[in-house]
This record gives sequence, structure tokens and C-alpha cells, in this order.
Amino acid sequence: MMTSGLPENGAITVSLSELMELAGFHASGHYRALTRQSLARLSTANFEINGGWRDHPNRRWITTTFHFIESLTYTHQGEAGVFDERTTMEIRLASQLVASMRSGYTKPLNMTFMKSLSRPKTRILFRLLDAIRHDPEEPEHTSDTFETSLVEWADQCKISSVRMQDMHRALASPHEELIRRGYLREVTYSGRGQRQRVFYEFAPSFTQIDASLLARFRGHGVTDGVSRALAQTYNITLLLTRIEQFEDLLESRQLVVKKSAAAALVHLIKNPDQYEAPARKTGDVRVNSRMAEDKARRKAEGPPAPESALEDWVATMSPSERGDHLSRQLRLLLGSRLSALELDHLRFRAVTGELDVTAVLRDALRHTSERRIDGFLLSLRASLRDVGQPI
Repeated sequence: MMTSGLPENGAITVSLSELMELAGFHASGHYRALTRQSLARLSTANFEINGGWRDHPNRRWITTTFHFIESLTYTHQGEAGVFDERTTMEIRLASQLVASMRSGYTKPLNMTFMKSLSRPKTRILFRLLDAIRHDPEEPEHTSDTFETSLVEWADQCKISSVRMQDMHRALASPHEELIRRGYLREVTYSGRGQRQRVFYEFAPSFTQIDASLLARFRGHGVTDGVSRALAQTYNITLLLTRIEQFEDLLESRQLVVKKSAAAALVHLIKNPDQYEAPARKTGDVRVNSRMAEDKARRKAEGPPAPESALEDWVATMSPSERGDHLSRQLRLLLGSRLSALELDHLRFRAVTGELDVTAVLRDALRHTSERRIDGFLLSLRASLRDVGQPI
């Protein structure tokens, strides 16, 4: 959702190869079929949340039933229901999920840390602990400890046995790994029999930085180490506000970077009183909306690379990476203006080498900066028709 610009309709266009990479799947027929089955289940299975869904802006709790995916559209070569290497899809998420994401009430998972854990049970335990230690009404606040019934906790951890010794045995290795990795400080038990309780103490030195916040810092050259140190001192809301202030000051030319953007941003975060408030923008709401959309895309793209550097970078990619890069950048620049079928054709031509990825991206950036997107789309679609693609 974040890289798609949080569209109001919840529709995300993505190639199968990108989705499989995000899921950590190998690029094989077996995993293509597994991905198709997973998406089918998310499209048909009912999710019911009783008093656990949060309408955070209005400070209300909601009970709701929904399908995770409201609609799934995808391209394919032959038999329906079979994904192939070229498959590109449009996934429309449930309106409840979209509303939650757009309101900012999300808790991104530390995927890097979770994937580094060696056991599936450890990953399950980490996800549960990481979710439960956050206050649902004040998400920026985290608990240093957590205590619960061992029987109830074993059920949440998908431990099927009712024997207490089996519960201890199943949790022993995950506990050991999370302590060794610095996420937990200590785990202790109290009580006897069915009344036993488990007590967790989280390691104060473990700083889990929000993935989107880390990306914002990296966009300005701030190292991960500095970002984590700032996350230990300031909450995420304040940091995002300061980054937004910094970007607005740069855009309005109220701030000129003398040394490095990273140093300037860190100085602003630590010394906010030394900086002016960004100049207010006025004007038509629709114009401001377009400006905000363009700004979000520029953030996602990062600073534009020189032409030679872009060519060298694209040249190092494999055919599949080249196709995914073109598809991803066009989605960032053009939003939902290209359909899944059009992206399928463009990605395929990039993979086969029929399309000059560098030239297309350079052309797209130029037309976008000159606000001539419609003209670029017309020429792009004309080029597809010229080579016989059924657009």
C-alpha cells in the first residue's frame, strides 16, 4: 500500500514475481501455484473481528466481517487459475483494511528481523509478542513486560498439546532464540498445573524501528545506526513530523543544506526551535492534492539518477529484475493509469529486451515533471499497438 501511494480504492497492481519476492518464495512453478492458492483463500475466506478493529481517528472499536481481498484480476496465457512468469495482477483490498492504513493506524512488522529467525515457531511467537506489547489506543507506547496464562498463550501460539510439559518444551527453543537475539531479556514461569503463568520481560536495548520510517531516513542519507538511535529517543509520530517539516523547508527553499542532508535532518530533529515553520500553501484543493501525490511519488523514487548512472544500473539487472523495475517505477509515476494487462505487456517487452527500459523511464520522468502525463501515456500505448500487442 505504501509504495502504491495508499489509493482510496485499495487497488494495488503488482507483478507475480514482485509479490513472490516479497513473500520470500522461490521463482518456480510450485510456488506460483502456492501463491495462487493463497490469494484464492484470502479472496474467499471470511475474517470476523469482534470488537478488535480500531477506528482510530474516531476513537471507536468496530466489529466487522470481511474478505481480506475484495477482488483479484490477473493476466495469464492459457488455463484460468494458472499463474505464469508474465502474470501481472490487480489486488483490491477490503475497505476496512484500506481505511485502517489510510488513517495511519498500522504497526509495520520488522520483516528483516522476523525472516532472520531460524524456526517457524519463533517467528509466530515474535509476531504475537510484538503485536501484544503495543497499546492499541496509544500505538506509540510499548510495554516492557507481558504476563498471561500459559494454557491460553499456548493456544495462541498454535501448540495443540494440552500437557503442560509439552507447552514448556514447545516454547523453550523460541524463548532461547529471542533471548539470544536480544529481543527478550528474560522469560519466567509461576504457579502450578493448569494455573501456570508465563512472564516476559522485553530487552530495553532492542530498538525496532518502523520500516517506513527507516525508508524515509534512508532517503535523506541517514544511516540505519543513527536512525535507530533517534528511534530510541523520540517516538515515531514526532520523527515523521520532523521529517515532513524538513522536506517542506527544502521544497520551499527556506532551508539550504550546506554539508549533507543527513546531518541537516538530524540537527533539525534535535533542535526544532532553531527552524521556522514551513510556508503555508494555498490554492485549489485539487491542485494541492496533485502536489501531494507528486511529492509522495518523488519520495518513493528517491533522488533522480544521472542518465549514465541509470543506464549502468539497469545494465546490471537480470531480465526479470529489469522488467520488475520498469513496472514498479511506472506505477510510482503513473499510479493506476496503467492497467494490469498493459503492465504485463510492458514488463514482458522489458524482460525480452524489446523495450529500452532506460529510455522509457527517462521519457516518463520528463513528461511527469512537465505535467504532460496524458501525452506520455498516449505515446506509450501507441508503441504497444505498433508491435502488435492487443492493448
